[in-house]
Amino acid sequence: MNKIVLFFLKKYITSPKKEWLRFDSVFMVIGIIISVATLTVALSIFEGYETVLKETILGVNSHIYIFKSGEGNLLKHDVEEIENKLQRTEGVENTSALIISQAMAANGNRIKGAIVRGIDWEQPELPSKYKKFVLEGTWQLDSNKSAVLGYKLAKELNLKLGDTFKLISPMNSKITPMGLKPKEESFNLVGLYKSGMYEYDSKFIFIDRSEMAEFNSMEDEYTMVEVKMKPEWIEKADYISYTWEHEFEYKYQISSWIDFNSNLFALLKMEKWVIFIILSFLILIASFNVVSSVSTSIIEKRTELGILKAYGASDKILQKIFIGKTLILALLSVTFGQIMGILLAKFLSWQKFLVLKGDVYFLDKINVQFGYISWLVVLGVSMLIVLAASLIPLKNISKLNITNIIRKT
Repeated sequence: MNKIVLFFLKKYITSPKKEWLRFDSVFMVIGIIISVATLTVALSIFEGYETVLKETILGVNSHIYIFKSGEGNLLKHDVEEIENKLQRTEGVENTSALIISQAMAANGNRIKGAIVRGIDWEQPELPSKYKKFVLEGTWQLDSNKSAVLGYKLAKELNLKLGDTFKLISPMNSKITPMGLKPKEESFNLVGLYKSGMYEYDSKFIFIDRSEMAEFNSMEDEYTMVEVKMKPEWIEKADYISYTWEHEFEYKYQISSWIDFNSNLFALLKMEKWVIFIILSFLILIASFNVVSSVSTSIIEKRTELGILKAYGASDKILQKIFIGKTLILALLSVTFGQIMGILLAKFLSWQKFLVLKGDVYFLDKINVQFGYISWLVVLGVSMLIVLAASLIPLKNISKLNITNIIRKT
């Protein structure tokens, strides 16, 4: 019986009459292609956004952060204890102590709030990808009072490479006869930092750690120790941080990138699948054309169906033939729709007219990625909807009256 089904499917595909080019079939195909392409574009942009956002966050920051428990900063002996311990710990790639504080950057009458990071830039490998993100100028902070700024911050301050700006710290104010005077120092802009994430590019300033300690009056004190994990340990960072807190007898507060960003990524995943469910209704609507197409085909082929039933073909065999024909068209339509959707998504990532607002969406560029899991999910859901839709009109095959059909022929 399966040979009969395969015979008619082969005849359908190779038929010179091109039955699959009938208006109702073409209308069905177009509906599926458009709905699948729309769904593919949405998922591609969501996946690309999530992936790039995660890569940027992990590139700018480290995987684990170690602070002093309670108030106060880490002292030199704390950092030595932490680094000596972690050097012998499995999964740790490198560590670095740094100083972070808020300040104001000023150029003439332009003033912007900033986050200043004092880093050990001479360290061969830093936990963050600081050197990778400095795209203009130099990442080296070897000259006196040199600084690297986020490129958007530099733009807002109207600064160019080689310009001088002031760093102002109200927290380190001095008492003068005229009142409190914030501490300020001049720095030279030697590099522009571009991570692709608005929050960082519009606020970060990097200076040498020793100069940062002097600026903040923090001799032999550090804000935190950053830890970079090996790739296979990154997703376990939250568990590792809890373990280390216990091993250090809770002298330090240890957090991971997951602790700071888990809600954000959970929200993104939920939004992605909500969008998937909503846009899947487009495929459901397109499946109405499947019902119409199969119904029309049954009516047009009722003579052939009657003859086949007269020769002993069961209703199940005839239904399998129609299901096979519909699924072949659906498979081609879904595949073409996915390809079309990916190409459209790629175009959206290349074009310069529609851009994201970095202060709203974190990133300022549309990024695209479409994994094989999403590909299979879209394909599977689309085919199931089409299959379910095709089964509805196939019940009419069992209602065909063979005697009446043969008489009319």
